[in-house]
Amino acid sequence: MVRRLVFYGDDLVQVELPDRTEILKAPPPLAQMPDYQSAVRRALREPLGCPPLAEMVGPGSRVTIAFDDPCLPLPPVWRDPRGLAVEAALEELFSLGVRREDIELVCAVGLHRKWTERELQRVLGKRVWAVMGPSRVRNHDAEDPLGNVHLGSTPEGYPVEVDRCLLESDLTIYVNLNWTSMNGGWKSYLVGLGTYRSIRAHHNPATLIEGGTVMDPASRFHDILRAQGEFLSRHARVLSVETVLNNRVWPGPLDRYLSLEKGRVPLPFLLSRHAPQALKSTVSSALRSAYAPIAVNAGHPEAVHRKTLEALYRQQNVRVEKQRDALFLALPNLSPYAAFSRINPLLAANSALGYVFNLHMRRPLVRDGGALVLMQPFLPGFHRRHHLPYVEFYEKVLPETRDPREMETRFEESFADRKEYIEAYRHHYSYHGAHPFYVWYWCGLALERLGRVIVVGAKKREVVERLGFEHAPSLARAWDMARESLGGDFSLAHLSIPPIFAIEVETGS
Repeated sequence: MVRRLVFYGDDLVQVELPDRTEILKAPPPLAQMPDYQSAVRRALREPLGCPPLAEMVGPGSRVTIAFDDPCLPLPPVWRDPRGLAVEAALEELFSLGVRREDIELVCAVGLHRKWTERELQRVLGKRVWAVMGPSRVRNHDAEDPLGNVHLGSTPEGYPVEVDRCLLESDLTIYVNLNWTSMNGGWKSYLVGLGTYRSIRAHHNPATLIEGGTVMDPASRFHDILRAQGEFLSRHARVLSVETVLNNRVWPGPLDRYLSLEKGRVPLPFLLSRHAPQALKSTVSSALRSAYAPIAVNAGHPEAVHRKTLEALYRQQNVRVEKQRDALFLALPNLSPYAAFSRINPLLAANSALGYVFNLHMRRPLVRDGGALVLMQPFLPGFHRRHHLPYVEFYEKVLPETRDPREMETRFEESFADRKEYIEAYRHHYSYHGAHPFYVWYWCGLALERLGRVIVVGAKKREVVERLGFEHAPSLARAWDMARESLGGDFSLAHLSIPPIFAIEVETGS
């Protein structure tokens, strides 16, 4: 047997894997940029595919700086590059004569929850907040009838409805922090500053299941976003600033304890094994990462995003010769949609089957009909403020159906249009009523491709069964269950996460 350290919720444990297991690891972290803010300013002066900033704005110009919300990266970065990039952009704008009163900062939340002033200050940093906050900083509101505008539909019929700031500004600068190949490009504008009407055009089962992985720029998901983006570009003047991060997860002192390459479980984790879950969750939520910028480009969204993907692929992509019969994953209690909140069963499922399974180009690491063995505690319960619609989805929708297409037809619009969920989204820091559906739809590609999802280590068996997965009381029993359907000599891969990385399978068999 092969012994490996893995994250299991808020714990670090040692597991035994079959001798034939192929351990796949992320590429080593690339070196960070020596002077990130100077690089941002240079990118704004020499943008790709559009005029320099000095030719686009001047005294009297109205400018919006939109920025990604703090869902990513995970864990949150110690000193957020978004704030540094916004600070550099503000300095350039001020030097060109643009007044503070003519600049607005907008957190591009899409259908995510809105963020408190304290949370926004964490992203933007004290210097930006001192100049712009709180009066010139706001969250996008996808349900504000006066704050959004419907521009029409693309030739393919995809609606385009976005925050009014895109139309009323002389220039919208979008500051993106790129952590996966799904993010950036036109998605920043059409999702981050979009409405339910626009977002549902690509956040649906047909697109997310039948159109290929969302991580692949050639997928239907990104085709639709490009069509919407081309339509938007006829109405709005935009300039993207995209930053690519390396994968150095832990700062030096923490790396001694949290690296998965250690030979045995560190003493702090041995001592905390039986600590109350609330205490462990509190400690985990305080962790900060050491991700650092390796590239930054500014300019037209498509030109910039091509450069972004080139850098991201150098940092993240791992080639393997062929698909495997089975995959073993063990994941921490992290989810983009639990940032500064708490994880729940739906988000645990989405982290594995939505995010990690989809981290591939063209074809998944696991063959059709293969198995996923997932080690995760699947902590029961929900944050009743942040994830209000998730509760009803879990308690009433999942017992009726787990089929994304049936969910979309029977339930999605009633959640999206529910007054209490709209009120909670707009004024009480809750995710939008449609969001739990999108979290589940995103698991759909994995659920249709995989023959079995076997969960080890769940705190409550009924939680796993509610989600439609199989429960295994031990890892040894999980291997037996996999052999029952795959045969005794099934091929097995293990993704050592964190950090995250993307798989490129060279052949289909």
